[in-house]
Formats: sequence, structure tokens, C-alpha cells
Amino acid sequence: MMILSKLLIVASMALHAAQAFTSPAAPVARLHQRENTLTVLSAEIPTTEDAQEGQAIREFLQENYPLFESTIFSKIPNVYASLKNEPFTIFCASDAVMVEIDQKRKLQISDPRNVEITEKLASYHLIPTGKVTRERLQREDWTVPKTADGVAALSIGGVLTAGGELRVGRSKSGGFMGFGAKEDGGVVIGNNDAKIVKSVNVGKEGIIHEVDALVAPDLIWRYFDQLRIPGF
Repeated sequence: MMILSKLLIVASMALHAAQAFTSPAAPVARLHQRENTLTVLSAEIPTTEDAQEGQAIREFLQENYPLFESTIFSKIPNVYASLKNEPFTIFCASDAVMVEIDQKRKLQISDPRNVEITEKLASYHLIPTGKVTRERLQREDWTVPKTADGVAALSIGGVLTAGGELRVGRSKSGGFMGFGAKEDGGVVIGNNDAKIVKSVNVGKEGIIHEVDALVAPDLIWRYFDQLRIPGF
């Protein structure tokens, strides 16, 4: 009798053990584990939305600023991939500005031997780590005296681009031969006083400022000039 009881207990334990492998809870646990694994893997792969955003920025520039995009901005390595999910600011020269660039300069920019300098030139037109709005550039600092024209000073004196620091100032209009011009409330970037013509939000956290001149400092052209001009 005692032996029979022990056999029944052993059989019952074996039955419970078998049920543990065939119960609904077991597949669910494995499914959760599998889902967690997929989640970790998918986090390492760029999402479709990210890829589309980078493409959208490229398409916007190609449609609205084709000469600037193809001649200058696209020379920055992996520029569109770096702008995904990151706030950014781009200073874009219009096609009218690009057409007016001196022919010698155009040849120097397109010369493959100048690729590093062209990349530097392009980098001055990009702030890859922040969205700087027109309102922020125009923000006034009332803690300092006004200018002689009675206009308040700007709260920031410059911006840090991928190429280096650029001056921020007010645009001027009127006058004659450079004399008598007065600040008109607009914003200029760089030592060329490239004026912001309009601003457009692009992507999730990006902004593009159209400017009426290249913003890179004139000094950079000296590096181009040090290399042999094609044809000479």
C-alpha cells in the first residue's frame, strides 16, 4: 500500500512537470522574450521616418536651391544622414546669388583638388547642433545702450557653424555710396553681410534661412587662390 502511494505521488509530480511545458504560459513567455529581442534589434536600425526626413531635406534644397545644393552644400560628407533627428540651421544662397559668383571662383569650387576647401566653405553654411530661428537672431538686448540710430543692440553677436564662428549684425539700407545707411531691423550673417531674405521650417527641428550672399568669410578664398587655377 505504501509503495502504491509513493508511485501515485511520483506520477502526479511527473504530470505537473509535463503540464508546465505544455501550458499556455510557456509559449507566452517565449513570445515576450522574442519580442524583446526584436525591440533591441530594431532600435539599432534607422527607422523609415528618419530616412524619409533626411531625404525630405535633400529634396527641399534640390527643388528650391538647386545650385547651392549641388555646388556647395552637398560637398559636406554625409551631411543629410547627420541631420536626422537633430535640430539644425542652414544658410542657403539663392540661385540668383550662385549665378553671380565669379567664373574663376566657380572653377575653383568645382576643381576636385579643392575638395577640402570647398567642404570648409560649405560647412560655414550649416549649424548642425541647433535650430536658430530668425526671431532668435533678431532678439534685442535692452541691457546695453542703443546705437546712434536709436536701435537696440542684438542679444547675440555671432553663431557657431560647422565651419567656424560667424558674426551676426543688423542690416542697413538707404544712404549713398555706403554713407548714411541706417539699420533697418533686418539680420545679416558673416563679414559679407549676407542678409536673411526669408526663413522656412524644414523637417522636425530644422530651419533654412535664405541669404543674399555666401556667408563664409572672405579669408577662405585665399586658400583657393593658393592652389593652381584650372587652365593655368
